[in-house]
Amino acid sequence: MNTKLSLPAHAVAEQNHTLSWRTKYNNTINLLETGDYRFTVMVAMLIIQSCIITPASLLIFQYFDFGFSDVFAGIAVVAFFGVLVSNLGLLSVRFCISLFTVNVLLHVVMVAMHFIR
Repeated sequence: MNTKLSLPAHAVAEQNHTLSWRTKYNNTINLLETGDYRFTVMVAMLIIQSCIITPASLLIFQYFDFGFSDVFAGIAVVAFFGVLVSNLGLLSVRFCISLFTVNVLLHVVMVAMHFIR
């Protein structure tokens, strides 16, 4: 049983909510690394990557063929395997989330470039 998620010692109105976004991010990453959520986050990243992002982008690249579809498809597959290997290799949650974020941004940029051209 996870005892780290007990009720707060102070009321919600009394808690300090003036933390910077970087402190909140670091606290969230530390909770994910030390808590029972490591594998849940990794499974969620794999499901989102393999069932939503990669198939949708590959369909867009092949359906709307403007000349660079093969290059974009190759980059998408390599990025997918990068996320897969980092999760299966049990690397740190901080690295996996950073790689997943870069991968999502890469897919968004490739799809945008595909439609702009």
